[in-house]
Amino acid sequence: MTAVQGLLLLAGYAVAVFGGAVAVEAGLRRLLRAEDVEGISSFRRMGLHDAGRIIGCLERFLFLTFVLADAWSAVGFVLAAKGLIRYGEIQDDRDHKIAEYVLIGTMASLAWAVTVGLLVRRWIG
Repeated sequence: MTAVQGLLLLAGYAVAVFGGAVAVEAGLRRLLRAEDVEGISSFRRMGLHDAGRIIGCLERFLFLTFVLADAWSAVGFVLAAKGLIRYGEIQDDRDHKIAEYVLIGTMASLAWAVTVGLLVRRWIG
């Protein structure tokens, strides 16, 4: 791997992990109406401080790594595992806003990381 390819790889990880955090959070914020904010905030306070953001960064890191390694089945495994883990905490939500919030965030995070991964693969050959 050349120095330029290494820099492109590092830049890809930075854009996928940290740029994705900004983009996904901004997108989710646009979906919330004023009456939704308290319910989402309450849900986020139930967990560790910034846990959702940290989980999202870790997901994008893994998704990007799997795309670069051409390990698409591993992407499915992470999504299935997250679905099983999250199912218990979101199944009782009566209006499904929490479930939709989590699902949209996960799918946006996945789309961001896969897009960056495909671009990085193309750039570094």
